[in-house]
Amino acid sequence: MESGRVRVAGKYLLQKKLGAGSFGDVFLGQNTETREEVAIKLEDTQAKFPQVLSEAKIMSSLKGSGIPKVYWYGTEGSFNIMVLELLGSSLEEVFNKCSRKFTAKTVILISEQIFTRIEAVHSQNHIHRDIKPDNFLLGSGKKSNIIYIIDFGLSKKYRDSTTKQHIKFSDKRSLTGTARYASINSHMGNEQSRRDDIEAIMYMIIYLHLGSLPWQGISCNNKKEKYRMIMDMKLGLTPEQLCRDMPCEIAAMLSYAKNLRFEDAPDYNYMKNQLARISEREGFTFDNKFDWNNPPSTPKNKKKPLKKKKNKSKASVKSIGEEIKEPHSKEDETSTCLATKRWPEFSDRDKIFSKIQSETKIPTNVTTGDPKTCLLF
Repeated sequence: MESGRVRVAGKYLLQKKLGAGSFGDVFLGQNTETREEVAIKLEDTQAKFPQVLSEAKIMSSLKGSGIPKVYWYGTEGSFNIMVLELLGSSLEEVFNKCSRKFTAKTVILISEQIFTRIEAVHSQNHIHRDIKPDNFLLGSGKKSNIIYIIDFGLSKKYRDSTTKQHIKFSDKRSLTGTARYASINSHMGNEQSRRDDIEAIMYMIIYLHLGSLPWQGISCNNKKEKYRMIMDMKLGLTPEQLCRDMPCEIAAMLSYAKNLRFEDAPDYNYMKNQLARISEREGFTFDNKFDWNNPPSTPKNKKKPLKKKKNKSKASVKSIGEEIKEPHSKEDETSTCLATKRWPEFSDRDKIFSKIQSETKIPTNVTTGDPKTCLLF
């Protein structure tokens, strides 16, 4: 569709193209009545897996800070269209602008907002199912310090809005989401629930603080083998190993997420309280001053490492399993090098793949132990 001459819903003028994805294209637009800038998402009506209209219905039903406003959606000509609030850069984009190094304070500030967003989504009966930095955008103008959750194309209801009846468990689902951040349950093809969004958030937090995850850059013969190896690596690393060089609270949060049962309601306050503990110990304030507001001007401004609290607990953590999809972007080779340095046990991953497979017993049920026993304080 040619921009500059086309109007949507009679009053939204298409301007320049902002981006494209598997769903279609996103354009900058303008409300010709108010002069307000908007984002316009277009999808061919003949798309193999149409998402825009179902996504628009979900987004229209969700309320709260950090959830984009949908101004209009429908079908015109050969396109499914959604007009929504214009937002800024994604967390992945500002992460790259900051040389893929966020300070500990920025990671904590981001994490607190993300748990608040997902709690709002869950409280309104939906799960996201594609948690990743690309799907969290900064607001624009005066809202630039608000982090928005976007892309509900894979989202679904996990309970009835009226009766609150939870969906039934199934172990015959296809992979849904993005492999890098997907929960272990997601990899196993189980029905997703709230716990899977929480586990995916934890992998994203670790990625944003450390700059990489150990399963980035895996080379395999096919996607199925690659996804299997990623799952095995997630099973093979304990939270303490994965959260190396991070405060024990982060490992405890990951342990908690992995021990949630299918229908469990996550304790969002518990997660945010752990972030508050880190902030208090490190002297951080929740002042919404992020790295991208004042990026370092010289290499001398190095990332301040978090003080690692000594682990006095010997509690073991059992993994669980559920759904995924191939990442939208190519694996970053620099991140791969960083990953193998931080986790040397995976420096020769191809050779140890068979070893992990032979030693890992994939559980069929969710563990029911009290997650509070996993705390490392």
